[in-house]
Amino acid sequence: MTLWRQIVDSLRADIEAGRLKPGDQLPIEPELAERFKVNRHTVRRALAVLAERGLLEIEQGRGTFVRQTTIPYMLGRRTRFSANLHAQGRGPSHQLLTAREDIASSHVAAELDLPEGAPVVCIETLSVADGTPISYGVHEFPLPRFAGFDEAYRRLGSLTDALLEFGVADYTRRVTRLIARMPTEKEALHLAQSTSQPVLQSEAVNVDAEGRPTHHSVAVFAGDRVQMIVQPDEDGAPHR
Repeated sequence: MTLWRQIVDSLRADIEAGRLKPGDQLPIEPELAERFKVNRHTVRRALAVLAERGLLEIEQGRGTFVRQTTIPYMLGRRTRFSANLHAQGRGPSHQLLTAREDIASSHVAAELDLPEGAPVVCIETLSVADGTPISYGVHEFPLPRFAGFDEAYRRLGSLTDALLEFGVADYTRRVTRLIARMPTEKEALHLAQSTSQPVLQSEAVNVDAEGRPTHHSVAVFAGDRVQMIVQPDEDGAPHR
């Protein structure tokens, strides 16, 4: 057996046995070359083969990592990050990154049925699964209806629970728009990935039981960590 194939089999066995876990960073090429008593070209070929097979992820400037397990993420009329992850036995958590009062852009104002220049409270959040960043989001809520929403979210760590404090017992998505793109440096930093890896952006407008918009959200998901699954509405029509 050629040397590079031996390295492939050895590292694959480590991954399958759990000695190398999703997200783990492999030693640098010189260290692997020393471990397997080969030159760096042989190591590089073995790593490239494992990357082609979907077991490793090679990020320029960062290193080589065991590929993360893809998380199925259900999109429907009621999409809840924590419920999605709890259903898969994963541990979700949320971080409030920033909060501020702002003026809605013309686009956001139209989406929230507000006059142009209307004030909103804007929060930036990071959603995590089992310690791994999954999505970075920007959420905008109309004022004065949701004055103090940032403090409620900071205390409760959940959009759903915070909305409940403002009398919104249930909310659904009026529209969801998905697009794949490259991340900004800020987004890549929060998601702990490189700017050369694509992300999946989900833009949504949510409404309460009376159909009044509650918030506009733009969530950016790490493209290699999430598989979006669109669920049909109750009438069988695909959710927009």
